[in-house]
Amino acid sequence: MTRRPFQFILALLVTLWLAGCGFHLRGSTNLAFSTLAVQGPGGPLLIDLKRQIASTTATRIANDPKQAQAIFTLLSDSPTQTAVAYNADGTVAQYQLRETVSFQLATPAGQMLIPPTTISQTSSLSYSTSATLAKANEADLLYRGMRQDIVNRIMFQLSTVKRAPMPAAPASAP
Repeated sequence: MTRRPFQFILALLVTLWLAGCGFHLRGSTNLAFSTLAVQGPGGPLLIDLKRQIASTTATRIANDPKQAQAIFTLLSDSPTQTAVAYNADGTVAQYQLRETVSFQLATPAGQMLIPPTTISQTSSLSYSTSATLAKANEADLLYRGMRQDIVNRIMFQLSTVKRAPMPAAPASAP
């Protein structure tokens, strides 16, 4: 018995299974504006957002808000760490990490395309005093992952914005 037909059928079944499971590569995002000004308190989230816009959209980041079709403003970005569980000896056993971001999107004329919106992301971090450096590195990785999730959620909201209506030209008098 030859193995050739069996291998072909197996490869065909695997291909059909992958095609049917809904897997697809992340494509580019279409935004309703060709230029976007990104402003707010500097930090890793703003840098990640600019990179995401530059790499996955045709939208160009404008340095001057007056030259942009839309202005994204990061109103606040506050990462926090709260102790939520303690050991019998009173030392912290678990932290809750939270990153809360507020932003808005407006036109240069002041029309709100996305009103002030807040997004939060949380994660749990078990803690051990015997592995302080490792836990600090783990917290950094968790914050980085939460920031990336927030950037993806912001990109989704930006992609749902429809082009802002142009102001009507004044009617000329006869």
